[in-house]
Amino acid sequence: EPVESDDDEPVDSIKGIGPAYADRLAGAGITSISGLAAADPDELAAEIDVSETIVSRWVDRANER
Repeated sequence: EPVESDDDEPVDSIKGIGPAYADRLAGAGITSISGLAAADPDELAAEIDVSETIVSRWVDRANER
């Protein structure tokens, strides 16, 4: 039986991402930690209207998983 990797965890398991931000990320097509880790912070920040500093922090946390 395959075990889900951490990469498939929902984005709101990242510290600082609650339901509202998770909804914005989902609107940008990002629903998993692996998707967030691969995202470009500048582009994503502009797309979801969140500061690039915050989005960079999320991407860093996703990459630390």
